[in-house]
Amino acid sequence: MKIALIGLSGCGKTSVYSVAFAAKKPEETKGLAPTILYETRRHPFLGLQVGIFDFGGQEEFRKEYMEKPEIFRGTDILIPIVDLHDPNSYEEAKKYFIDLLDLYRRNNEKPKIFLFLHKWDVEDYQKELLDTNVKNAKEIFLEMFKDYDFDYMLTSIYEEDKLAKVFRDILISEYADLKAHVEKAEKQLDEIKAKVIIADISGNVIVHNVQGVSSGLTLRGDLRDFINACNTVRENIFMSDSAKFGGRDGDGKEIELHIFKYIISVLVMKQGELSRESQDKLNMLLNDMKLFADLIISAHTD
Repeated sequence: MKIALIGLSGCGKTSVYSVAFAAKKPEETKGLAPTILYETRRHPFLGLQVGIFDFGGQEEFRKEYMEKPEIFRGTDILIPIVDLHDPNSYEEAKKYFIDLLDLYRRNNEKPKIFLFLHKWDVEDYQKELLDTNVKNAKEIFLEMFKDYDFDYMLTSIYEEDKLAKVFRDILISEYADLKAHVEKAEKQLDEIKAKVIIADISGNVIVHNVQGVSSGLTLRGDLRDFINACNTVRENIFMSDSAKFGGRDGDGKEIELHIFKYIISVLVMKQGELSRESQDKLNMLLNDMKLFADLIISAHTD
């Protein structure tokens, strides 16, 4: 899957990537240098290698890569980013986006488009101006993407969980049936009296009901290492595509790790036995995640 992040210099493209994918805190992004021409990064997600292209927004770089349309060929998802803190840049950004859409037409391609109206926060900005800037941005940008498979969202690097979910939904948008399964799992977690984290084997969190387990899409390091170690045992010792691991301490704390189809992990942490109702709901969730993994494998095969 190929994702292209585009926008004028300073709009927040690299910061968005760093918070959502590279486990950086928002404060750590303030010293990031401008992107030179473009940078390509790889990120595994649900068994796929996602290529994320971060295109520099300075005028001299835009002119250079716009003369090389082959760089944009094969884009599955285009993410234009608009800086809500800089309304004076809207018209320049609009012209840039229009030129890019013309380039895709010349390539005979029509990627999905997710417009980020970005910096939806009052960090170094007056709150009373923000609503006006959003209204003006919608008037300028929404019309130009109406003929595409298109959506838009208000984003901020200071809302890390929300930004992670935005990218999770973007990444699974290529799979027709998966979003409904994710939404169902989110509802099920509200009804289970245990801590549950659903992630892929690479440590990308899909849904969870535990505070502080992730930074952006990335699962906390110790839990990620545990899943990776169990997955190695599954592959090299059990030699099966699915497995279950468990442990319990003397105080009744229990952990279970379920790996389904070498691609989905469900980590369950509980204190003592669950009620029958909660256990039944957990069993239902586990069965749904097995079907979820089957769907992903089928989608990859197709």
